Order: sequence, then C-alpha cells, then structure tokens
Amino acid sequence: MLNDLPEDVLMDIFSRLPVKTLLQFKSVCKSWYDIIKDPVFITKHVNRSNHGNNGYLAVTRRDDTFGSTCLISLFSYETFREIYNITIPSKKEHSKAPFRIVGSCNGVICLNVSKIGDTNFLFNPATNEFKELPKPDYPVNDLGENEILLYIGFGFGHNPETNDYKLVRISFCKKMKESFYSTVDVYSLSTNSWRRKDKLVHGTISGNNFSKGELNGALHWKGAIEKKKVIHHIIISFNIRDEVHGYIKLPAGIELDNKDWHPFVRNGLLCIVVVSSRRQYEPRFDTWVMNEYGVEETWTKQWSLGPLLAWNLVGCGRNEELLFAASTRMYLYDLQKIKPPHDDILDGDILGSNFVDKIEVVNHIESLVTIEGTKVYVKRRKRSWFRENQFLLFVIFLKIISLTLCLLKIKYRV
Repeated sequence: MLNDLPEDVLMDIFSRLPVKTLLQFKSVCKSWYDIIKDPVFITKHVNRSNHGNNGYLAVTRRDDTFGSTCLISLFSYETFREIYNITIPSKKEHSKAPFRIVGSCNGVICLNVSKIGDTNFLFNPATNEFKELPKPDYPVNDLGENEILLYIGFGFGHNPETNDYKLVRISFCKKMKESFYSTVDVYSLSTNSWRRKDKLVHGTISGNNFSKGELNGALHWKGAIEKKKVIHHIIISFNIRDEVHGYIKLPAGIELDNKDWHPFVRNGLLCIVVVSSRRQYEPRFDTWVMNEYGVEETWTKQWSLGPLLAWNLVGCGRNEELLFAASTRMYLYDLQKIKPPHDDILDGDILGSNFVDKIEVVNHIESLVTIEGTKVYVKRRKRSWFRENQFLLFVIFLKIISLTLCLLKIKYRV
C-alpha cells in the first residue's frame, strides 16, 4: 500500500524518520532505495532535523584518544545525558595529538588532529563514513610551531547554494606597515582540494581556536587588529558562500585587556563571553548579545554568572542551559533553575570527565549526507543507567545481604 502513495508523500513520510530506520528501509525495495539516496530527499531530511527537537551535543573524550582511536561522545539535547559513544579507528601517525572537533554541519563532523591544521577528517557517525582530507599545499607561515599556535583559527561550514562543505583555516602570515596580516586557506569537499585566497586579512586570529557555530552563512573568530601600535579587539568573520572576510565591532566601552573572551552563537544570535577573575581559580562570565547581526549599536549585556568552578564556556543547550569546562570535566548550568543575579554559584551538574583538554562541544544531528569517504568499522557503546551505576548497585546488593543476615540472626535468637 505504501508503494501506491505518490513519491512526494513517501518522501515527506520518510523525512520524519530517524537515519537508522532509513538505512534499513534502503533494503526493502528499489523505489525506496532511490528515494532515500536522492539528494533532494537528503536535503529535506536535513532541514527537518535541523529544525526539530531531536539532536545531540558532540564532544571528544580522552579515553584512547592518544592511542590509535578517536572517541566521540554524543549527549542528548533534551536530557543532557550521554546516549552513546563512538570509537573510530585511525592510523598510528595520528596518535601524537588528541582529536578535536572543529565543527559539525548537517550531520557531518570535522575532526582535527594537527596543531597547525594540516591533518583533518570528515566523519558521518550515522553512516560510518570517514574521509581523511588532503593536506594543504600551502605552508602556514615561517614562524615556529609555538608562535603558530597563537595566531591560527579553523572553521567548518556549508554552502547551501552549491551544497558544498568547506573547511577554513586562517593563519598569521606577515607584518607590514606596523600591522598584522593573515592568509585564508579553504578546503572544498566538491573538489577535494585546498585553495589559498589572494586577498590577505587585515588582522589576526587571537589564539588557537575554532569558530563557535555558523551564523548568517559566516564563521566567526576572536581576532585583533593593530593600528598605530594599538591593539584593537574585534570579531573576524568569513562568509562560506562568497568566501569574503569581514569584521564585527565589539560592544562600545567594553574592557578586554588581560581578559579571555570569544564569540559564539546562541539561539540564532551572535554573542560574546568575557571571562574575568573575581576570585583566584573561580572566574566570572559576562555575556553580550548582538540583537541585530552586524549592527554595533544592538549589543546588549545579557547576564553575568559566577564565580564558577569552571574555566570556559564551551556550549549551549536549546533553552537556558550552558555548558562549562574545567580541565577535562564538563558542567551543566541551567539558568532557568538559578535565580538572578547568578552570583556565587559554584556547583553545577557534572556531565562527565576524561574529556580532551580544551573541550570543544558542537551541536550535531544525524543525517544521510555523503562525504565520498570510506566505510569504517565503528564501535558504538550505548550508555545505560545499569552500566553507569554498577558499583552503586553492587554496594546496595551487599547492604541488602548484610541486612538480611542480621534479620536472620535476630530471628533465630528469638
């Protein structure tokens, strides 16, 4: 009876199903196989998933990361519990540095295992498709590795007009006329190659960082420009479609000297978080939101939080949830459960430990998007309440046995 339905109706029904079910449906008949493999259907399914409530937060863990594997944990958007983790086999030469997540776009995760950004991978966890990207033909610059790490940024995004996925690397290249300049290298999945943009970026990325989400088709990084021997903090952007860089000014009068800060995207708006220390090892976090993209006058301060036992804001939930990291631990703070002014909140819910240093958390969905890679054998381990609480259950079991023995002794004495 389903085969008697029009193809567009079938496509609409299928677009509401999870990827695991669709992969099984491909084996039912040729007509279903053709629908599920159709790029139009895959785009429709991705668009519905991006606007739905089902999704994940993806983060790499430390376990086995320095061996020959990469371990990715997926947390539920709704419960913030770890659903399952995925172990990806990799080559021995990639075990010298931890895998880090550059970004996730339409179900495709971009991984980086090189400090200078020349060893990268694409991975679709839903289809087990894995692709090692070619190395750029262009050197980063003539600086030493320690200096390179201070002035390089990465970002991963999608151009819907050409359905092309791009990895962007911005790195400091030279100083001219008492000002800094950077080069832009772009990898395109459609050509499986790198290109260097002719136009230099006036300014440089501040620190080794990844773009925290795509907004209005652009990636964003913490940056700086030197003018007349004065350093000006600024957001550097790069449009994925036009491949043109730009600049966004920060809130007027904000003091950022000797403070850590970075831009991120939350609820479809560009934000910045500023980390300032009020107490030693217990920083305070202040957040500004740009209510109209690109308009400097629309920056407004949203909230202040802290001091916290955390060092960085690493991610956001769909509502008022915020994810913070301290070393290899990750904490959840729900602003809906915390009354203003959000002062002296030290304890948050621990989501887990043994994450890689400099935790990167990205929003992720499941999709059928192909990356023209190879299928890899992936180990998946679902997280269950029983497995996570085996020790607790064992202790309870021992206590029950002990209590039973005590009751039996009392009974026989009586």
